[in-house]
Amino acid sequence: MSLQPASTSQTATTSQDACYISLLGLAEYFRTSQPPNIKRCIQCLQALFTFNPPSKVEARTHLQMGQILMTYTHNIDKAREHLEKAWKLSESLLNFLNFDDVKFDTASMLAELYKQIDQVPLAKAMLRKAIELSQNNVYWHCKLLLQLSQLHANDKEYTLASELLAVGAESADESSATYLKVLFLLSQAMILMIERKTNDVLALLNSAGAIIDNSIANPHQKEYLKVFFLVLQVCYYLALGQVKTVKPSLEQLQMSIQTIMAPNWPADEDFFC
Repeated sequence: MSLQPASTSQTATTSQDACYISLLGLAEYFRTSQPPNIKRCIQCLQALFTFNPPSKVEARTHLQMGQILMTYTHNIDKAREHLEKAWKLSESLLNFLNFDDVKFDTASMLAELYKQIDQVPLAKAMLRKAIELSQNNVYWHCKLLLQLSQLHANDKEYTLASELLAVGAESADESSATYLKVLFLLSQAMILMIERKTNDVLALLNSAGAIIDNSIANPHQKEYLKVFFLVLQVCYYLALGQVKTVKPSLEQLQMSIQTIMAPNWPADEDFFC
């Protein structure tokens, strides 16, 4: 049996892959030019669709188009069209390995777009669907929970926001993501403070404070969490009218702020990975 058809097919696939890579490279070149040439960037990405790429490549490209249109243009309708296409394709690739970033980045950005155009119910529905699908990916699960809780908090739906943050703290704990757990605990304390549930706030602050002191190994992450914690602690004491009690916390907060504002303090990307 002749092997020629298989060889020809493989050559065609390799050539097609080279076209994808070249167009993506050109698009990124135009995007990062000084000044950016967004028109050319979009043209390169648009050209990629003419090759009838696989669903995975097509979804990623629609996501990139949506991101660029949202970031650099005012064409929200076109950005929405591309992001919705990316999400529809992503749903058909639910079990595809190494595709979570495309799938959940699309959901997150599409929810942000819906919020911008005052379609918050659509944003909430999108995030709830993505949260359901992301339970095996702690990073995206937590990120999406935070995003949805923020939407509920913006709408003064504090109970729902608090419940989502509690779920996030539990998920982070199960995955030994200590930094994220503290972030959820402090965020929940902030919501409860708005609701004036002072007893619950104190319990969360005590729990978060103990973890910050004893379980956060990265000194830079620890300092950022300490600032968040101290701000909430100061607000808590002031809300109770305990003006004298707040002084030590204010002094610690001042020291922490001076620490993170120092010239030798590293950039966030150096330790948030």
